[in-house]
Amino acid sequence: MPTDNQRKFKIGGLDTKLRYKSAAPVILKSKLKTVHKQIDNYLKDVSTENLHAMRIAFRRLRYVMEIFSECYEPKLFNKVYNKVKKLQDLIGEGRDLDVLEMKVKNIEQQVHKKMPKYFYRKIEEEKKQIRYAIKMEMINFIVNKDVNRIFK
Repeated sequence: MPTDNQRKFKIGGLDTKLRYKSAAPVILKSKLKTVHKQIDNYLKDVSTENLHAMRIAFRRLRYVMEIFSECYEPKLFNKVYNKVKKLQDLIGEGRDLDVLEMKVKNIEQQVHKKMPKYFYRKIEEEKKQIRYAIKMEMINFIVNKDVNRIFK
C-alpha cells in the first residue's frame, strides 16, 4: 500500500520502467501543469498564499529541470531554465516583501510600538511594483515559444 508521501509525489502518466530520457518530458510536463495551475490561481486571486504556492511550484519545476538538463538541447534548455530562474527569483522578491511586512507587524505587537505609516506605504508600493512585474513575466512565460517547445 502506498504511503502518504508516495501518493503526494506520484506523477501521473509516469511508468517506473521508463528510461531516464523518456521520463523527462513526462515529469517536466507534470511540473509545468502545476506551475500553470498556480499561475491561474494567482491571477484570479493575488494573495500572499497564492504567491507562495506559485513560488514553490516554480522551484520544483526548476529542480526537476536541473535533474533532466542533459536530456535537452543545451541552448534551448538554458534559455528556458533562465526564464524559470528569473521568474522564481522575482516571485521570491515578492514573497520576501510579504514576509518582511508580517515580521514587522509581529515585532510591533511584541514591543508594543508602531512603525511609521510611511514604512508600510513603502512596502505596499514595492509589493505593487513587484506583483505587476511578476504578472508580466508570467504572461511572457506562458506564451514563450521556447518554453512551449521544450515542454511539448
